[in-house]
Amino acid sequence: MAGLWTRYMESTSGTKPTIVSQIIQASPTSITAEDRKGLVQNLLDDIESNSFQKQDVPKALLAIKTLARMPEGSTVLVKQSNLKALYKLASPSNPAAVSSETLRCVANALLLVESGRDGWVNIEGGQLCLQYLCDPKTNEEFCFLNARILFLSTVKQSAFLKGIAEDKKQLESTADRCEALLDSITAGKPFARDALTDVLKFIFNLFLQYPRMVDAEAGTSGGSGKVMGEQWSSRFDPFIAPLTRVLVGLPVAKPPLAAPLTHVIHALLNIPVAPYTNIWFPSGSPSSSPTVRHSTIDMSTLKGKLKKQRSEADKDKDKEYKPPSSSFADPFQRAMSLLSSQRRSFGSSPRPDPPRRSMGSAPSVSATDSPSRSSANSQVPSPTRARSSSPLPHSSEKGTNASASSSSTSSSATKYHIVHHACALLDSTLEIYWPGTTEADSPDVRAAAKRENVVLDEVITPLVVLLARLGADPGARAEMRRWILPEDLDRKDPLEGRGDVLGRCMRLMSCVYFPRLKDAIGEWFYMLAGEDGSTLSALIGYGNAAGFLFNKGILSAPPPPPASSSASGSSSIPVPENINPITGTINREMEDDGPEMTEEEKEREAEKLFVLFDRLEKSGMVENPVRKAIQEGKLSMGPFGP
Repeated sequence: MAGLWTRYMESTSGTKPTIVSQIIQASPTSITAEDRKGLVQNLLDDIESNSFQKQDVPKALLAIKTLARMPEGSTVLVKQSNLKALYKLASPSNPAAVSSETLRCVANALLLVESGRDGWVNIEGGQLCLQYLCDPKTNEEFCFLNARILFLSTVKQSAFLKGIAEDKKQLESTADRCEALLDSITAGKPFARDALTDVLKFIFNLFLQYPRMVDAEAGTSGGSGKVMGEQWSSRFDPFIAPLTRVLVGLPVAKPPLAAPLTHVIHALLNIPVAPYTNIWFPSGSPSSSPTVRHSTIDMSTLKGKLKKQRSEADKDKDKEYKPPSSSFADPFQRAMSLLSSQRRSFGSSPRPDPPRRSMGSAPSVSATDSPSRSSANSQVPSPTRARSSSPLPHSSEKGTNASASSSSTSSSATKYHIVHHACALLDSTLEIYWPGTTEADSPDVRAAAKRENVVLDEVITPLVVLLARLGADPGARAEMRRWILPEDLDRKDPLEGRGDVLGRCMRLMSCVYFPRLKDAIGEWFYMLAGEDGSTLSALIGYGNAAGFLFNKGILSAPPPPPASSSASGSSSIPVPENINPITGTINREMEDDGPEMTEEEKEREAEKLFVLFDRLEKSGMVENPVRKAIQEGKLSMGPFGP
């Protein structure tokens, strides 16, 4: 194939399509770099000069795309004159097949050659892509191509990015596009998942870069001292409700945390919770709630639903496009640093008020927290070995009539549906990679993740950070604690030995191979404990919390928490007094062995022992210790003795 360029140059208009077919079918390594460059330029020139018949133009563009998959081919495409030619070909005035192939050429070129991104924006290419993206008539494939180009064009700060962020109409149209693509995914339309994935990555760039630009223009730090969740502009408020709907409405893939779900989480991490609690946690009936369509499913039903969805998704697994790691990794790491640096209080703080199990019917949120995950119609999954198998009222709620309890349960399930969904997603994901009581650092876990090309420390950590962020709301925190640390939690065995989500989290808190996930889980539990080390130790045992507390600069065991305490606005939830502060299990020395024996019962038992020892003494086996003690004056016979 070394002479393919020469053959093309010597061909006539009638034979050019034949050479084009050979280019498409040729292996990437069979064409030299020099031929590749020449062919890309000549093909594009011939398209512009109308050397091809109209029906052959899409095929010629396909050949250009094939050649431009290698950097040397893309460097030709990103020349300003060639980008202008591609812009014309991508225009809506051309047939859809021509525009589609052209946009694919542009997307590949901008991915491989960063310098071409500014050139595309400078010729109004970005505006053309926005026009396609915001047009409701644009199909999923076109949406995917344009969202990919917009994502690549907004990786860094620019006047183009700022213009998008300050155009309310474009932002609202992009938010609407997210929900439309969610419906398309549910309907099983091709390219819907890919399109939503890249739209979300484009939105992430807006969330990340625009607030920094605003800070820089205001003469502040330019965002360098802030992290995700602190950098926010109210211009992006139209995205909050649609993104929460996407999170709870996306069908679950296999593995669960895959695109576009992972990118929804990335985007949501930028949104502060406290100022928007009415959007994150909407009140009202299931039909009126913007984030939930069905809210009364039992938690045990949810895990079954998730497994069914994963089984169906396994038949048609999507491949995730991986963006440059720098786009996400640094902000997540800084977010984790903020979480760990914010919390130092060791005063009185509340104990978790957790009955965990059915989030769909969890009690009213007046006391504490607890999480779980769900699909569009789901609730928190119940950990395998939790004792609370039904949504019974807590001790503080005893005496409430059944109708009131049912009403508060339904209200809680609806309002905190996003919390339930996220928790259930975490439970489901951990169960897949750490089944049963698998050790956190088991080689089998890493081998399974490697086979699936999943970096667990990077994929799961954002979800846990999101849960910790949602815990800024006292009611959401209460829902989480009810789920994972219920008051009636079975503490007879070590918590880290459990085969449920709590046990897996405890084992991960002491793992070696997943440092970011370990820190994130520690911060999450610290939040559940009201950001109080004493309460954290009382809830999960100092043995499980010691490593995390040490990393926070707490070098000695915190004092035991007072019998009643409160922190962060959550209600007081006492930790049972008979809990071992080191292991978090029941302190058996303090267990109630029943009522004390009466004097008569004590005398009868003593008599039985004396008779038993007397028989053993007569058989020559042992000396009666009771008789010996009496003879030596160590034991008194009372009024009957000497």
